[in-house]
Amino acid sequence: MERARLRRAGRYEERVTGRPTEPGADLELLVHGVGGTTPEKMLGDPRTVRVTGDDTAAVFRRAEDAGPAPDAGAESGSARDPGSDPGRTEPGRDRGEEPGGDLGRPPVADLGKERGRGPVREAYVWCNLTSGDGSRALWLLLLPFMVVNLAHWMRPAGPGRPRTVRLYGLLVRLLALTLTVLLAAAACEVALDLVAWQCAGSRACVRRHSWLGFLSPAAPGAPAGSGGWWSAPGRRLALAAVLPAALTGLLWYLSHRTWNAYESQRPLSAATGTDTEDPGAVAGAEGPQPDNDDPGAGARGPGSPACDPESCARGPGPGGDAPGAGGGGAGPGSHRCGAGAGGPGAGPRHPVPGGDEAESGAHGSALIRPGFWYGRRLVARLRAAHTAAGLLTVAAAVATPAARFDHRPGGPAALEALGRPLVAALFVWAVAVVGVVCRRGRSENRLDRRLDRRLVRSLPLVALVLLLLSVVYAGWSRPGWRSTGRLPGDPAFGALMLVQGLLVVALGAVARDLYRRRPDPRAGMRGLGGPAVTLLACALGGVMSGGIAQRVADWLDGTRALLAGPPVLLTWQASAIPPTFAVLSVLAVLLALRTARLARAERDRVRHEHPGEPEDPSRTRAIAHARAMAALTDRVPLVVTVLTVTTLLLGTGALIGALATGKTPDGAAHRTHHVVRAVAETSQALGSWLVGLGFLLFVTWGRRAYKDASARRTIGILWDVGTFWPRAAHPFAPPCYAERAVPDLTWRMATWTRRTGGRLVLSGHSQGSVLAAAAAWQLPPSVRGRVALLTYGSPLERLYGRWFPAHFGPPALAALHHDIACWRNLYRRTDPIGGPVRVPGDATPEVDHEPLPDPRAYGRTADHPLPAPILGHSDYQSDPAFTRERALLLARLCPGLPGQRPEQGT
Repeated sequence: MERARLRRAGRYEERVTGRPTEPGADLELLVHGVGGTTPEKMLGDPRTVRVTGDDTAAVFRRAEDAGPAPDAGAESGSARDPGSDPGRTEPGRDRGEEPGGDLGRPPVADLGKERGRGPVREAYVWCNLTSGDGSRALWLLLLPFMVVNLAHWMRPAGPGRPRTVRLYGLLVRLLALTLTVLLAAAACEVALDLVAWQCAGSRACVRRHSWLGFLSPAAPGAPAGSGGWWSAPGRRLALAAVLPAALTGLLWYLSHRTWNAYESQRPLSAATGTDTEDPGAVAGAEGPQPDNDDPGAGARGPGSPACDPESCARGPGPGGDAPGAGGGGAGPGSHRCGAGAGGPGAGPRHPVPGGDEAESGAHGSALIRPGFWYGRRLVARLRAAHTAAGLLTVAAAVATPAARFDHRPGGPAALEALGRPLVAALFVWAVAVVGVVCRRGRSENRLDRRLDRRLVRSLPLVALVLLLLSVVYAGWSRPGWRSTGRLPGDPAFGALMLVQGLLVVALGAVARDLYRRRPDPRAGMRGLGGPAVTLLACALGGVMSGGIAQRVADWLDGTRALLAGPPVLLTWQASAIPPTFAVLSVLAVLLALRTARLARAERDRVRHEHPGEPEDPSRTRAIAHARAMAALTDRVPLVVTVLTVTTLLLGTGALIGALATGKTPDGAAHRTHHVVRAVAETSQALGSWLVGLGFLLFVTWGRRAYKDASARRTIGILWDVGTFWPRAAHPFAPPCYAERAVPDLTWRMATWTRRTGGRLVLSGHSQGSVLAAAAAWQLPPSVRGRVALLTYGSPLERLYGRWFPAHFGPPALAALHHDIACWRNLYRRTDPIGGPVRVPGDATPEVDHEPLPDPRAYGRTADHPLPAPILGHSDYQSDPAFTRERALLLARLCPGLPGQRPEQGT
């Protein structure tokens, strides 16, 4: 009967696709984790061939598994020779997938050999998305933007609260806008205030820096106009405005370039070329498409000829074809096709109504929505708004000093009449920019291809025109105007910091309200992770701004006697760094003591786990220490909480001190008790040194990353974690690589399963397991029934489930378990990143495997004559459990047939 069923399957697939089907073709699609790797290491073979993709992200196979190719040049290319690839193919059409040369399907003659040695293996290499060319070093400047963008996705789950969810997103977008204004203001502080206004306005400072000679003002007592043409303060400001305006333009360019490379990749649900809301439609897919109105169409239900759910649940019998499968009963710890996407009662996934950013409700995660990984419209709109905000900040910094001079008693009436409407226009357009940011968030329920072209063009263009008018207005001749002290507008930094504090407090109240709706004790900081991270992003932006300003001021005025220096608030912020380090040092000592106690407790557990073996105290200590250090990951919420509270208190104190005294910390404490004065002077001096050291390290690290690929790959680990999420809050954040990687994976899995009718194991390590889960959610039901998920060293629950509860919390992971026919997770107690996924238990089998032993052997044995290493987060595939669990997953997947072709006219 089995042979007859497979023959019928082959005839049906041949009739649908025009190609013969080889039943039993198995594929393992490997997805690497953070830091990246090479396809040779992933596949364990020095000879690899690029199957499909480009130099940025591609799928590789071993050369012997690639099969015959129509183009010898494509076959001879290896991972080390990117130029051998003819270029990127069309979506859904892999290179060499012409009749007679399908790289997505192994040759018939090799099927028996492949089945004897396990599935054919493919490696998806995506590391170049985060650590490619040298321009990635510039992403270090975007670190605060990346952090605030993370806060958008860290909100608690809010089922049934779409308005509150939208309010949360609105507050984060406003905070992100303040960071753009802060960056532009910091650039204006350096170029306009310190260089053009203070140093160029002082003849002594100009003598120290001869390159500013053409800006030198006239000597005291000299007749008006005796200085150079650029000596007028307004013209100096107009010239210096080029630097912050160019920085804003650079950010726009980087965002636009990465927007074309990342957000423009259409996900699988865009395949039909229409704005369909059903991700089950696959572009270019042969065979019948599921009927969106039929709950059973396209899924492997009881009436489908593709699979018998009972036989899938039982697994292979004694004659099963999976190596290592054993008897295959569906007992505890086994896996089964069923209850989810490929099981009885499964139907197409429909988007959940509720508008932008609405909670996905019953399903538990928004990652299933067809438009989740397609954020072109929002990024384009936010990019225009933030570019306009940056240009308006520069325009205000240029026009405000001139307007204040004109508005004084006896000022030029004509210029005053021109200045008032200009300042009013700047204010009106700033309000329009804020309105655009507040207007709407992401559209995830459908593929929104509109780009608001008029809005996207008009916002920055009008802001640029206003900037040019401000430059002309400030550059007009004003006899008697001298630049003394600091540039007017010093209180702007205090006002900006106050606005950020109020927005963070409001965000915390909204997050707490959402958390009370669905409390999750595993969520980081009880739902306040998003507001905490937002506060840290604002603090990081302030410290970076103050650090750059202080370093430039010290460079221009080494004696600190010629210039007024940067705003006092920036000095207060720098003075808060030493107390913050002191608090973190105390916390580090406490955590070290706790880790030492935990390591002592683990020694007893290690000795009990290896009874009968000769005890090796050093070996026991090493294993216990590795487990204790891995447990530190679970203390991250405590560290973030302490850091957030300290930052909030010290930041509030710095703001009050700067606004109340108008002096630096040592100046404000000049008449106080000698202890207070000593603390203030020490904090200010240490803060200045620490800021300088941080700035030096920042520049050195960026320069090294620009030249050295290995250093760039190290920095890429930071981007691997921070840029997984779409740019929903800040358009200048580093681009979301998942908006390229998730469509790549879904296209590859959908096209391969439809062409071969085979079974596929999606195998993800570390961050690759998060990508694998996101791609599995995006698969249509007919494909999900042929895909099993194998995760190892996975942070799905330990990091993402706790810090992003709305998208990876317990309901979301339970939904993933329901959607994917078979899922198994491997982890070790010594792994500081991976851990159990803890899917809420029900009638379905367990997802988590029991912890893998690490090391594999305690002492020297016949199989391990040398001491086995403690692997921690690496080399999961060397464990025999990996091969065994992969075989069990394949054994419980049924190849099956596609759904029946609908009748003509239905």
